[in-house]
Amino acid sequence: MVKELVKYPDPSIRRISGNVRFFDDNLRAVVSDMIDTMKANNLKALSAILIGIDLNIIALNRGNGYEPYINSRIIKHSKKTTATERSIYYDGISVDVERYEKITVVYEDLDANVHNCDFEGEEARIFQQHLDHCFGSTFVDRVDKEVKQRINDYLEFGLVKDSSNGSCPTVFYRDYIKRAAKYTMLAIFLTFIVPFFTKGALLEYIYAIEKYIVWLVPALIIGYFFYAQYESQKYKQCTSCQIGNILGSVFIMFLQLLIILLGVFIWMQPKL
Repeated sequence: MVKELVKYPDPSIRRISGNVRFFDDNLRAVVSDMIDTMKANNLKALSAILIGIDLNIIALNRGNGYEPYINSRIIKHSKKTTATERSIYYDGISVDVERYEKITVVYEDLDANVHNCDFEGEEARIFQQHLDHCFGSTFVDRVDKEVKQRINDYLEFGLVKDSSNGSCPTVFYRDYIKRAAKYTMLAIFLTFIVPFFTKGALLEYIYAIEKYIVWLVPALIIGYFFYAQYESQKYKQCTSCQIGNILGSVFIMFLQLLIILLGVFIWMQPKL
């Protein structure tokens, strides 16, 4: 059945969608309605909230049919690009939005089987836009204050107010902690060339400093994890605040830390 699309100024777009718990005939009916609505409106993708159903479901037409992505989470991403986006919800508005060029998504199908899928380019952008909807966000939450104000002035009733604890900020403070950890590891890594040139007092001096500084890195990673948890609760509507993204970043940093520790205590340690 074709459903009416949720459009501005309907405030239900700000509802945060819950995860699907029951994989039954009701779920199949919802997905069927989403696909019918996509066909009727010639849409490439649709999130359930855009037909008034606050469940984490995205339907996507990848050219070979319509597929549902249920309880989706981004677990990996790379490279950011900026492109112009338009919205089903905000008719007549287009803005430049920065998003990930490549993403890996984990999701469930209609039978609750878990899968992962890679998206790239325009497909990745479209999927991220609709995943934003699942978390109560729209693309205007990703632009700076000046652009957002212009959009607010353009709209008859102004921007739809956020029903959560604030819109997605352009900068997360946890990123400063993450950057500090990475720069510290990079600085230590660059010293690994020293043993190629000297075995004397300079190497001993660098090692004496590094064996203490290196422990700053796990402290920063742990600090990043806990502060990221705080931001994930504060900005629940932001796809970048998903726990999968945070855990993925922590895992990668700990792998990098392991390499640094091996370099410091095996490669850099002066041989007696």
